Amino acid sequence: MKPYILLTPGPTPIPDEVLRALARPIIHHRTEEFGRLFETLLEDLRYALRTKNRVLILTSSGTGAMESAVANLLSPGDKAVVHAAGLFGDRFAEIVRAYGLSPVVIGEEWGHAASPEKLGAALKAHPDAKVVLLQHADTSTGIVNDLQSLSCVVRAESDAILVVDAISGLGGEPLETDSWGLDVVLSASQKALMNAPGLAFMAVSDRAWRLVETATLPRYYFDWRMMARSVPERETPFTPAVALVAAQVEALGLIRAEGIENVWKRTAGLARYARERGRELGLELYPKDPCNILSAFRLPAGLDGNKLVKDILREGRISIAGGQGPLKGRIIRVAHMGHIRKPDLDAGFEALSKRIPSGARKPR
Repeated sequence: MKPYILLTPGPTPIPDEVLRALARPIIHHRTEEFGRLFETLLEDLRYALRTKNRVLILTSSGTGAMESAVANLLSPGDKAVVHAAGLFGDRFAEIVRAYGLSPVVIGEEWGHAASPEKLGAALKAHPDAKVVLLQHADTSTGIVNDLQSLSCVVRAESDAILVVDAISGLGGEPLETDSWGLDVVLSASQKALMNAPGLAFMAVSDRAWRLVETATLPRYYFDWRMMARSVPERETPFTPAVALVAAQVEALGLIRAEGIENVWKRTAGLARYARERGRELGLELYPKDPCNILSAFRLPAGLDGNKLVKDILREGRISIAGGQGPLKGRIIRVAHMGHIRKPDLDAGFEALSKRIPSGARKPR
């Protein structure tokens, strides 16, 4: 059987060392052995996040981290500004609405990063905003936001807490939580952090914690206060995904050994390589402000992206991602984050070359 090659923006391939950690016998989570793993994981997450802030761990998908941020920072009647530059910005707005609040949504044309000027204008119009919610990178469109500039705007125009979804970006895109003044940064295990799905992470500043202590939206499993009380005991309030914790320690150890700045450079190099391979096939990059963790390519007119993705998987056991929302069928997305390497990309583009004649048609 052919090897399975994973070029999707999550889950991503898992290194052998991490797979071996996943296969270790399960230990009890109220033990000294788990406590050591837990403590190491928090320390290594702070390294990857470039922060001294408190870090919390949640057994959940990344969307759970997004929901937990809303539940822990807001109260009924509070105002949240959502800067949406793709599907996952829209998801933040949906979560806010699910809690009975009405978000102020700043919409960007898909493929364009969040505009600091638009954010500044929205905050001037809504000076009572409690939080600003946005993405680091949005994999639905392949963009990356200029977090440093956006954070400066938030600080200049309001007292709002800045919440960043770095579920895809952490470990692939440059991220400086403390020096950029990011109040809350959310992430998850299954993307550039090279682990299986099931863990989410939240880095929370002291400034944001003041809202956590006073927020009154309903919360129980997602209650950050309960999680924080468990940290000195080196455990979580509820049963964690023990195997995933062990595996994440292993994966972050690999990142530390390489050096986070070197990981960023390697990922940027793979992005350049993937885009050159795409150009050889006549494919144009979709986003105006592209990220490094994946490449989103426009497809030639008349080519069904959904069928293309299915055919490559069925015939070659290679997974790439199609478009989402209004881009469904119109683009393909090839990831190059985490443990993805050049030979994986070569296999993916070779499979694409059999179905996309180079320069044969104009992109839509």
